[in-house]
Amino acid sequence: MTLFKVIFCYTSHSFCATEVYIILNHTKQRVSRLLIALICMLLVFSPASPSFAKSKKNGQMSDYTKVKSAYVMDAKSGQTLYQNHADRQLPIASLSKMMTLYLTTQAIKHHQLHWNDKVPVDHQLVKMSKSYSLGSFKIKHSDQYTVKDLYQAALIASSNSAAIALGKAVTGGDNAKFIAMMNHQAKVWGIDAHFVSSSGLDNTDLKSYGYRLDGTPAKAQNMVSAKAISIVAQHLIKAFPQITKWSTKPNAKLNGQTLVNANSMLKPGFYYRASNHLTGLKTGYTETAGLCLTVTYWRHGRELIATILGSKSTFSAMNGLITHLDKTVKSKSMTETPQKYRIHGHQVTADPAEAHTQVWYRIGQDPKKIKITNRLTATELPVKKGQQLTTTTFNNTGLPTATTQTGTAAKTVRKPVAKQGNTSGTNWFSRLFAGIGKTFSQVF
Repeated sequence: MTLFKVIFCYTSHSFCATEVYIILNHTKQRVSRLLIALICMLLVFSPASPSFAKSKKNGQMSDYTKVKSAYVMDAKSGQTLYQNHADRQLPIASLSKMMTLYLTTQAIKHHQLHWNDKVPVDHQLVKMSKSYSLGSFKIKHSDQYTVKDLYQAALIASSNSAAIALGKAVTGGDNAKFIAMMNHQAKVWGIDAHFVSSSGLDNTDLKSYGYRLDGTPAKAQNMVSAKAISIVAQHLIKAFPQITKWSTKPNAKLNGQTLVNANSMLKPGFYYRASNHLTGLKTGYTETAGLCLTVTYWRHGRELIATILGSKSTFSAMNGLITHLDKTVKSKSMTETPQKYRIHGHQVTADPAEAHTQVWYRIGQDPKKIKITNRLTATELPVKKGQQLTTTTFNNTGLPTATTQTGTAAKTVRKPVAKQGNTSGTNWFSRLFAGIGKTFSQVF
């Protein structure tokens, strides 16, 4: 990031102060602290042009199509509202931390970790936290940090050291094992993702601190699609809905330090719009990934997840994308009822994921023609209560039909016991005649 580019951001009236902060916070170039201070003063205190009030509104939005990849989904149903190269695997930088936070959440749910557990942080991670280019929250040898402390540092301030320390805490100190867990979870979900780090840093950064994963190329980095990381976000907010209480904070105090959230779409950021009803979620940047962003926001009582990868103006592009969807899609409330199926002659009942769901459709489509279709995927008995039985599609919406909704078994249906014929009866008669024969032999 050069001084020329920073000044260009200002003079072009895109006013990307927070995006400048993200890039300068992560860039490997050793820009002096004095230079950054001067730039920030220029951005904050320089008088605005007479047309600034008008240009601010325009500057809050930019072309959402000029990104490497983008994806928007309904957080509950998984219905796709928008996609642009959404399945292309790309570097995602610190968006990777959402998988780390998900697995940490699961470890807490299964009582392998507790929020107040003290987490050891090794010397190399302490050193990384104090790095001008890689650190956003300084970890001190003299302080002790809980799971909750590091979780918030990784989420709000995007601390790389905190994310790595959390991953090691989940696996008892084994970083490689945790990354294997990340890739295994991605495989279970069937998403396009390959991880080499729990923080989102690439191997060129990690090698200096002994955290380059053995057997991976020198420049390897996490490669994940926009759709895939949106699905990770979907699982994260489902597992820990309270996360938005932290992800909506523009800053937070921790051990005498201020955790600064780089998401300028949050109040009172420059790109904040009350109409967005935004609740987070995660920013990211590396030189190779560019600016990356996943947000959660609400429309018509539904939580939506939107991801942009590889943008030069992520926040304004995201505002543009949200505005585009407001103008092009609507939702319709629909009712689903339990469905009955037969597996090997036995009746099974599938309960819908939602009795009342919202189906999104493109404006111009006839909402009366929208249909919900459930397809039986279970083929064998037994089925256990709560087991997935069906997959759901939304048809005639003008949008992709697939969802992540599934119908689940209303009750357990056991596998029938195989018939044994008349074997037991035959044995009884055999024993009877054997006993009679024995009696007659004793008499005669």
